[in-house]
Amino acid sequence: MKRVLLLVAAAVLPAGCDNHCDPDAPNTICTIAGHTLDEAYDGDNGPAVDADMYIPMDSVVAPDGTVWFIDFNNYVVRRIDEAGIISTVVGNHRLGSSPASDNLTSIAALSASNNHTPTMTVFDGYLYLPAWHESRIKRVRMSDMTMENVAGKATRSLYTGDGGPAIDAALDLPSSIVFDRDGNLVFTDQGNLVIRKIDSAGIISTIVGKCIIEATSCATSPPVPCPSSDKLVCGDPATDCIASDAGGALGSALCTQVSSGDGKLASDARLNLPFTQFADPTGRLAYDHNDDLILAEAGGNRIRKVDHVTGVITTIAGTGTAGYSGDGGLATAAEINHPVDVAVADDNSIYFSDTYNHCIRKIDPAGMISAVAGACHYTPEGDPGSFSGDGGPPLEAQMYKPYGIDLVGKKLYVSDSYNNRLRVVNLP
Repeated sequence: MKRVLLLVAAAVLPAGCDNHCDPDAPNTICTIAGHTLDEAYDGDNGPAVDADMYIPMDSVVAPDGTVWFIDFNNYVVRRIDEAGIISTVVGNHRLGSSPASDNLTSIAALSASNNHTPTMTVFDGYLYLPAWHESRIKRVRMSDMTMENVAGKATRSLYTGDGGPAIDAALDLPSSIVFDRDGNLVFTDQGNLVIRKIDSAGIISTIVGKCIIEATSCATSPPVPCPSSDKLVCGDPATDCIASDAGGALGSALCTQVSSGDGKLASDARLNLPFTQFADPTGRLAYDHNDDLILAEAGGNRIRKVDHVTGVITTIAGTGTAGYSGDGGLATAAEINHPVDVAVADDNSIYFSDTYNHCIRKIDPAGMISAVAGACHYTPEGDPGSFSGDGGPPLEAQMYKPYGIDLVGKKLYVSDSYNNRLRVVNLP
């Protein structure tokens, strides 16, 4: 049976990597990449702690123990080797979309132009990348670092292709990828408010959620179907159902954001995820050790689970109200605020980035919630976070919108995104 990530080694990190803290000290937090709050791109071939980046979004520990992370607004993937040296391994630092959507041949990963890749997953020797603003999925063969397309036509706004080849399907802001126990690629189609699957034959289908536009969403007349799409539109399909390329104008075909369906089949559920050009990438996925699918539903302020036996979806954390409360009690009675990423521990505890509360929290196997890193706080005005705490207890550290998390043993890697740093938490 295939698992989600083939991580066979813990990352090798240099002692005292930022000259202020030890990344291996028990129950501490430490920066391992980035050294200022500057939004920049520099430092390749030098110490990662002296490099600048622009909104790191996610990280993964590769099979050789090196740490790879998404430098989101620099359109690249960067790598930290065993000596703490940083380099760029995917992307040419230019905004674009390559390989071309009609080009199914591979190109050198370093020559590729990318348009905001939010997450990544390593599986069977490939690095999989949901190309968010390109509305495609790409992968890099790690043995020779060549890139090829896997799914999507590089069009936005539409929703097509179920039952056919994934490479011919229309996706809308794919934001997260995992692999199920059978090796099927499962991803969040964020703009379509669904979770879709690509099987071993390359055929795509929808497994969680529905894209529906409510009649009340239209000001003057009921919604009408877009031609050759599973989306509806308020207005004239001839002008408003626009299938744009990666750089073109967006159509107005939408789905209504609703969090509903708990206790029912996941295929009948509704998901609440932010979308449109100016949304942030959310809706990240993980499989727990029972093979249940876990979703961070940012717009619904919930963590949800799909049971792999029954196919039923439930909420396992969050009341649906944005806020910060509940530590020490049942996770379903807690308030959370725009959760983005999830990771599963060896004991089946679920860690998640409570992004707009500027911290990381945990749901234990008994369903109790607690904070594990970052000084969680909530204000209705969206109070920004700050930076502090390296070398000290993780719960006393200050973060600013941490998006991505990756858990390897007792090391929790945190993309402290708006502090432009990658940090590691040594869990007790």
